[in-house]
Formats: sequence, structure tokens, C-alpha cells
Amino acid sequence: MARARRNLFYPLLGIVGFLFTITAASYCVSVLRGIRPETADREPHALQRLMDRHGTTLLVVEIALLAVGTVGAIAVDELGHREVRRTLRDDRPRPAGDDDTPEARS
Repeated sequence: MARARRNLFYPLLGIVGFLFTITAASYCVSVLRGIRPETADREPHALQRLMDRHGTTLLVVEIALLAVGTVGAIAVDELGHREVRRTLRDDRPRPAGDDDTPEARS
């Protein structure tokens, strides 16, 4: 039986998904720290400054990478399954009298 190829988009999706989770949580913490009056007089943390400057851009880029990775994973899976289905169809024994050759049709 034909063996399906490994889909290299899955590790990419795992890594980008993990980074997106960390970025989204950091962005939320940054926003919460920014709107609380008791933290207004403190010096912002380096992560908060990073999220203030580049947080939205990071989130949009990570969402775009997740979208491209998802479409890529689906496409690779579909192509792999199509090849497996073709191989299985070609390897399946045909019933007797089910010849689809031109000689059998005449």
C-alpha cells in the first residue's frame, strides 16, 4: 500500500501557533498595563514597549502565516490523499467480466 508523504506544514503551524499565542497574551498584558492608572507612573517593561511599537504588526504577520500554512497543509494533504486513492484504485482487482478494454466492448 502506498504511504502518505509527511506534511511539513504541520510543524510550521505548531511553531507559528505557539508564537501567536505568546504574542497575543503579551499584547493583552501590555494593553491592560497601559490602561491601569496605578501603572501609569511606572517605567514600561521592555516587552510592553515592544508590544506597543510592533504588537499589531506581529499579530497580523502571524495570522497571515497561519492562514498560508493552513492552506498549504490542506493542499499537501489533498494531493497526498489523491495519489493514495489513485494507487488503491489501480491496485484493486477488477471483477470478472468487467473488462473496460476496447476489445471487450466490441
